[in-house]
Amino acid sequence: MEEQLDHLKTALADRYTIEREIGSGGMATVYLAEDLKHRRKVAVKVLRPELAATLGADRFVREIEIAAQLSHPHILPLYDSGEAAGVLYYVMPYVEGESLRERLDREGKLGVDEVIRLTDEIAAALSYAHERGIVHRDVKPENVMLTGGRAVVADFGIARALRVAGAERLTGTGFAVGTPAYMSPEQAMGQADVDARSDVYALGCVVYEMVAGRAPFEGDTPQALLAKHAVEAVPSLRTTDPQVPLFLERAVERALAKSPDERFQAASAFAEALTAETVVARVGKKRWPRRAVVGAVAGVVVAAAWGLSTVLGGPGYERLAVLPPANLMNDPEQEYFVQGVHNALILELQQAGVEVIARRSVMQYEDMQKPIREIASELAVDAVIEASVLRAADSVEIQVQVVDGRTEEIVGDPIVRSGEFRNVVTLYRELTGAIASEIQLALTPQTEARLASPRAVNPQAYEAYLKGQSHWHRFTPTDMDQALEYFQQALLLDSTYAPAQAGIALVRCFWGTTAQASAAAQQALTLDSTLAEVQYAVAMVRFWHEWDWEGGEAAFRRAIEINPNYAEARAYYGNILLHNERREEARAQIERALELDPFNLLFRAMNGYLLCSERRCAEAIEELEAVLRIEPDHVLANILLTEAYHLNGNYDEVLAQIRRHIRTYLAGDQELQEALDRGYAEGGYRAAMLRYAETLAARPDAAGPVEVASMYAMAGDKERTLEWLELAYEAHALRLPGNLHASGFGPVPGDDPRYQALRRRMNLPP
Repeated sequence: MEEQLDHLKTALADRYTIEREIGSGGMATVYLAEDLKHRRKVAVKVLRPELAATLGADRFVREIEIAAQLSHPHILPLYDSGEAAGVLYYVMPYVEGESLRERLDREGKLGVDEVIRLTDEIAAALSYAHERGIVHRDVKPENVMLTGGRAVVADFGIARALRVAGAERLTGTGFAVGTPAYMSPEQAMGQADVDARSDVYALGCVVYEMVAGRAPFEGDTPQALLAKHAVEAVPSLRTTDPQVPLFLERAVERALAKSPDERFQAASAFAEALTAETVVARVGKKRWPRRAVVGAVAGVVVAAAWGLSTVLGGPGYERLAVLPPANLMNDPEQEYFVQGVHNALILELQQAGVEVIARRSVMQYEDMQKPIREIASELAVDAVIEASVLRAADSVEIQVQVVDGRTEEIVGDPIVRSGEFRNVVTLYRELTGAIASEIQLALTPQTEARLASPRAVNPQAYEAYLKGQSHWHRFTPTDMDQALEYFQQALLLDSTYAPAQAGIALVRCFWGTTAQASAAAQQALTLDSTLAEVQYAVAMVRFWHEWDWEGGEAAFRRAIEINPNYAEARAYYGNILLHNERREEARAQIERALELDPFNLLFRAMNGYLLCSERRCAEAIEELEAVLRIEPDHVLANILLTEAYHLNGNYDEVLAQIRRHIRTYLAGDQELQEALDRGYAEGGYRAAMLRYAETLAARPDAAGPVEVASMYAMAGDKERTLEWLELAYEAHALRLPGNLHASGFGPVPGDDPRYQALRRRMNLPP
């Protein structure tokens, strides 16, 4: 063994540092190694020499590359594979945790809830691979890793690669592709064209073992074991344990049917047969996030017309907050769906005319055990809506209750709506109507007609859209890439899905070219101009990219007309008004946005910007410093605070802000720091700003043209300020309009002919 290990270390020395053996099986030995290029721990699986000798190495490597294309949260990815000095190997992540085999060896068997959860996760991985034409062929507890509380399936594509590169039965080596204890009858008979139903059979064996503590069939030899799979009836699970639910036994029996045609035809159908049957039991145990149980749901509720909802005789409620829903799936992988439900409930209520606090301001209460009375007081609302979400395969159940913000009494009965996933938008509308009835809100005939109209969605497209939204709200470059990918995937699944196209337009607005953003916005408008989110996306593109102030204002106004409580639309509408020197109108919109989303730091920063433009510098500084006390790295607030300090004559604070910017955002750039210090030593504040601006001007990696123009303006250099404003115009810099105030830009007076010419080219008023 030492000789084999030394040979392996030498063969892979340029890519991996082999540390030690961590496991061994019938076909491969597993080693813990260090990936030298990526500096990460990996598991290197090396095929047994006698097995590798029978295979076509090139064919094996080529086939195993198919598995490298799989990307799913419950699939252990394939990092690398190859042949080196006669060694055939493949590389996967090193998983901190244990295998399902190790857990079963330790615990014997698992509880029903845990079995169903793990089955759901394993089935999700299998279904994903099956949809891409890949059958695992060796599903067993050893190939299921348990890490971070979830199941991850390993060794996808290995069995196929072995079969293609050698033979279904490698008779020369004595190995069989697959494991007899979990092998379907058709696979045991050597059929080459086994399909997804063979994996369903193997999963049935795994589920049986998790419940019973032993495999369904046992034998002294592989041949005897395979014969039992082919001819013997499945031993009853309830004989070994009468507490096993009948539905679970029946589902396992169907998965283990001898004929593939009699089994579940997909792994997802097997999982659904288990999860769907547990909805009633799980709903009966659910808890509201901050309160005791308010009532049990006896079975799956058939969606009723919202107009039948009970109305109490108490006072009406004008202003609400929808708290983050409870995730009854207890599955972090479904958090994007819970977020989507939260967004949708808020949007539907807003469009029905209910004044609802925006999502960003209520997210701080997620998982917070704070009394409803305090939450209502902090948000200045009359009532709070608590919600819970349960999803089981293709079924969804949402339950809400209205809680009085003063008395903490529940208003009426909990409202429950359930149905198929493709009808989830209809569920949102039914819930909205029922909530409106509970709070005694008089709906317009148009709103009533809209809420009563059923609307189905493509389930896969909607799911992709929700994942895109989840990434969009995080607003980092990496998340924007992911959001764009999911929005595009949604459109591939449903080319008419306007919200996804609007999502693409918003991503392109902040991370894309003007051409990309404009094309995406126009396509969204073509698909559905009646959606507030579409009009908002169009307005943002016209505002930021096209500098079309009239068109941007029209789209913002249309978005607000559709949804009067659209906080983001109002805030950015305020921005476009401010750019056009309509300050009083801008203030009304930004203040309204803050009423709807009082804890939104971006809106507070925008308010600081408005105060700056009005030369109310002390108030602007107070507002922006308050933002930074909550979020010290808020980019916009830091930029605006620097400008406010300058306008107010707080020059030491300006220099401190710039030093902080260098330290935080420019990795402590020594050249920029030295330029600032050298200039200050030469002639104080103005000289420091001039040296800093000159250094920035020579470093396009450190700042854009608007930032350079701002630094020259603070240095009092009129000519170079104008020069860099022209460069910003030529580059179509997104921040340029916000810096061209009618009163001038730093040392450039507002009546300077060159400055006025620039404003005219941008269609800004004089």
